[in-house]
Amino acid sequence: MTTKTRAAIVRDGATAFSVETVTLRDPGPRDVVVDIAASAFCYSDWLALRGDTGLPELGIYPVVLGHSAVGTVVDGGADARYPAGTRVVISATPECGECFWCRSGHKDQCEMLFVPAPVLGTLDDGSEVRMPGASGTYAQRTVIRDMQVWPVHHDLPDEWLAMMGCGIVSGMGAVANVARPEPGASVVVVGCGQVGLWMIQAARILGAGRIIAVEPIAARRALAARVGATDVVDPADGDPGEAVRALTEGRGADYGLDAGATIDSVQQAFAFTRLGGVVTLTSYVRRDSRVDFPLFDLALRGRDVRSSQSGRLDMRRDLAQFLPWLQRGLVDVDAMLGGIRPLDRIDETLAAARDRTEVTPIIAG
Repeated sequence: MTTKTRAAIVRDGATAFSVETVTLRDPGPRDVVVDIAASAFCYSDWLALRGDTGLPELGIYPVVLGHSAVGTVVDGGADARYPAGTRVVISATPECGECFWCRSGHKDQCEMLFVPAPVLGTLDDGSEVRMPGASGTYAQRTVIRDMQVWPVHHDLPDEWLAMMGCGIVSGMGAVANVARPEPGASVVVVGCGQVGLWMIQAARILGAGRIIAVEPIAARRALAARVGATDVVDPADGDPGEAVRALTEGRGADYGLDAGATIDSVQQAFAFTRLGGVVTLTSYVRRDSRVDFPLFDLALRGRDVRSSQSGRLDMRRDLAQFLPWLQRGLVDVDAMLGGIRPLDRIDETLAAARDRTEVTPIIAG
């Protein structure tokens, strides 16, 4: 059966989306077809659109972006895990459950991650449309591997659940699964976009004693204070490292979390953390990006530097852990949500993310 959908297309050299009709490919044996109810727009897709994440070098245009959404399964392959009618959240990180990394407790490194971009379908001129991240959620409907979708049996709003597969698991997971601060600890978060603000909320819920937010944008410093930061630091006011140390008895924070999406934020998270502290890194700038840490501090001064790809997610565990936080009102979801706009207005959504006027814009309808 031929199925057509509308999707936001990115072409080589474009700095905006083009909403066009796509004829979906038939699902494979382990694929599901999902009607997208809502998709969170991620700042990383602005980086992808402008070519910073390597799409031009891959030469796979045209593409559909988007990697965090909620929707309903409407069809699937013969061996798909979930039947039609199942409400699911979508994540860009697969969990095959069979590879070395999945079986050894590192599902965030599943061997099916970062595979060549699969085909979503074809345009009217016959050209293939691919999906970097294998999700393609900036569309009304997508075809996706069942190892990237997870059933949810909650009545939480679509716009809330749309954030689960990216901001929530990446931000709260970096704290709860990776850094794991003990009650009373001091935490510094560098960068207060959606990931950083979710970090702050998780640190508050887990009982951190002092939560320091370092952020250059005044509106986001205000949001950081709203969702749980005990102190906010404007880097323009002087040396932010000195400010952090002044708030932590001269030592630096027990836990440093990078969420700034820049080389500087990575290096600052390291520098703002005390000797013997834990540094958790989430930023991805380019595949060939390099960071510079003092080897003396890295090798001999006891800092524990941890990688956090999607909060080292295990979606079954994380849904069971984080959804109750949302249900019980422990997190300020309204602070995280941007405008909710239909797919045809995706360039307005892009502008809100690119210009950092909204934390998490949502595409719905």
